[in-house]
Amino acid sequence: MSRVDVRRYTATISSCLTRALALALLLLGVAGAQAARAGDCAAEQKQAPADMSEGVYNTLQSAMEAMSKQKYDEAIEKLSKLADSGSAYEKAVINYNLGFAYSAKSDHPSAVKAFAKSLSFDALPRSQREQLQYNLGQLYIVIGQYDEGIRTLQAYISQACNSVAPEAHIFLANALTERKRYQEALPQIDLAISKSKTVKEPWLQLRLAVAYELKDYSSCAQSLIQLISLAPGKPEYWKQLSSIFYEMKAEGQSAAVLALADRAGFLQKPGEIHNLYSIYMMMDMPFQAGMLLQEAMEKDRVPADEKNLESVADAWINARESGKAETTLKKLAAMSDRGDYYFKLGAMYGDDERWKESKEMLEKALQKGGLKRTGEAWMRLAVANYSLKSTAAAIAALQKAAAFDETRAQAGEWLRHLSGPAGAAGAPQARNQNPT
Repeated sequence: MSRVDVRRYTATISSCLTRALALALLLLGVAGAQAARAGDCAAEQKQAPADMSEGVYNTLQSAMEAMSKQKYDEAIEKLSKLADSGSAYEKAVINYNLGFAYSAKSDHPSAVKAFAKSLSFDALPRSQREQLQYNLGQLYIVIGQYDEGIRTLQAYISQACNSVAPEAHIFLANALTERKRYQEALPQIDLAISKSKTVKEPWLQLRLAVAYELKDYSSCAQSLIQLISLAPGKPEYWKQLSSIFYEMKAEGQSAAVLALADRAGFLQKPGEIHNLYSIYMMMDMPFQAGMLLQEAMEKDRVPADEKNLESVADAWINARESGKAETTLKKLAAMSDRGDYYFKLGAMYGDDERWKESKEMLEKALQKGGLKRTGEAWMRLAVANYSLKSTAAAIAALQKAAAFDETRAQAGEWLRHLSGPAGAAGAPQARNQNPT
């Protein structure tokens, strides 16, 4: 990216620092909670393992053997008979394995019930219970029970003794996003990113989508800059970053990003090229606008039709590139059934005090007709004639200009001076207007 005024990023940096502080506080809160749980975790690890009766053990072994042979219905039948009998630990283990048997059959609703029942006994070893809670949270989301999935994953993340993988935060963020709880989803994505050595592209895409829903455009820009660093060859990220900067009223950055994208060959559609042209013109950078569209026509990325040629001509006129504007306007005048392009040539020649050429073009414009500003054409013709010492022709043109609302007052002022005692020497200055 090209360098930009640091002041333009003050708001973005402030927002990012605020988010960083919030994330730091969130991480401190998580760390504090984990420290408070450390004693409980250590105490539980010292507990003796629970016993299992020989009958339950044999049934469990038989069911596991059936599952290894993909005889899931047989395993489910064996395990279901013991699902509600025995100690809390035995019921927890039986339902735990019953859930896996249902999962193997892709019977997710039944698997969810079995896993939830296993957890309800609070009898499995801590590490096994945490993993089951994590799996159950994901499974709830798979079957569309987002609220249950969110509650389960939140409980897992807040209570886990073992380290929580970044993917758990992403899974929770996805579920929160499904429920449109964007304010809660964004910190979870930030936690995942902060915990991961390598940031994954889909995580940043999710962060971008959530931030956009929140209209947090500075966070959107931050995500897109990271996405571009990961995948600089993807045009959509460059275009999206330009659009986000435009939303942030940072037109300079928006144009700079699009210009870089154009230089890399990413702007191929006519609409994308016209967007950059419009930004250049809005930023009073007409030369860049003209070069962009001229080169796009030469490379057949946009058609060299009347509309695009007129845009190029307007850019050259505003950039005071008379030679380029003249060449383009002559092409347009030859192909159009309107006199507007002869008018623009006449106006441009008049501004350069090329009065003879100005008169010729303005007369052609009025003869061809269809002008948007007929009164101004007559007014400019009067100026050209006056400058060529043809007072009678100037008065005739002024009388025509006086018939139009937009030039009536100025033409009347000229006529009073030219018809007065001072004659031609008393003529006022013409009020030239931009012909575009």
